[in-house]
Amino acid sequence: MLARQIAIGFGIAVIFPLLVYYAVCTFHPAPVRQAFFPVTPPLAANANADQRKAYADQQRKRQETYDAAAKDFSRMLVMVSTLSGVAAILVGAFVTLHVIDTALILGGILTIAWGYWGFGQDLEDWTRFVSLLVGLVVLLSVAYWLFAMDRTKPDNP
Repeated sequence: MLARQIAIGFGIAVIFPLLVYYAVCTFHPAPVRQAFFPVTPPLAANANADQRKAYADQQRKRQETYDAAAKDFSRMLVMVSTLSGVAAILVGAFVTLHVIDTALILGGILTIAWGYWGFGQDLEDWTRFVSLLVGLVVLLSVAYWLFAMDRTKPDNP
């Protein structure tokens, strides 16, 4: 029975971040590099300087366009993963079934962490700081509510 509970809890904690990622991809698709850089024949070895400059400018513009799309997707994913992760932590704090509460709290933590580790580099420092501070405050509040408040009840020595 314990093994099943661990497996279910682990499954929820792993699937939740993936669910958030693919939810964001469904409504705000991630940029596909091949769409920005179509396969083109390479420059001829005898290309003149103007042709090389035009080709380099075209590649630079494509890279800038791709970077802007990737940054937009990253921002969206980090914001949604932070909000979803915090919500999962809060819901996990109020669920009374131990398999689900622990799994939601762990899934929320993993969702926030994955959003930042994978896509947080495109955010401004103040945005990362504020959103992570909110996540930490919520996690500390949940921990206090679950553990410290439980010790102050008269029926718990």
